[in-house]
Amino acid sequence: MLNRKKHCYNRINLLLYSLLLLILCPFMTSCSSKQDYPKTSDIDYTIVTGSDIPSELKELIKERRENSFELSYSDGSYLYIVKGYGRHDTSGYNVSVTDLYQSDDNIIFETDIKGPSEDDKVHERATYPYIVVKTEYMGNSVVFK
Repeated sequence: MLNRKKHCYNRINLLLYSLLLLILCPFMTSCSSKQDYPKTSDIDYTIVTGSDIPSELKELIKERRENSFELSYSDGSYLYIVKGYGRHDTSGYNVSVTDLYQSDDNIIFETDIKGPSEDDKVHERATYPYIVVKTEYMGNSVVFK
């Protein structure tokens, strides 16, 4: 009889702890899974291409272009921020900056890639879409979103 009461008591405890865990789980994950970076100021930038990209940075991009990558590079005066989307089998992809801003001690860099539309003339060849922006060097860490 005592064993049966103990077993019932353990089942009730297990049920209560499970219920408590189910109630608290959404609150615990929402706090730790997403970090918020509130905007403190906008950052002026220029999109750079071709000969405006430093040769060392061009080499780093070429080494990493097969896969998606994120890269920041400084020459002491300017900061270059790069987001690459890896190899694609056709042309027609367009990378754009959706946001670049200062958040306390970080620079937040957010980009988007759009594939070719139905109206675009697409070439069947490997392409490596990426974007490079140039901004004043501030010594802050870059957070890619």
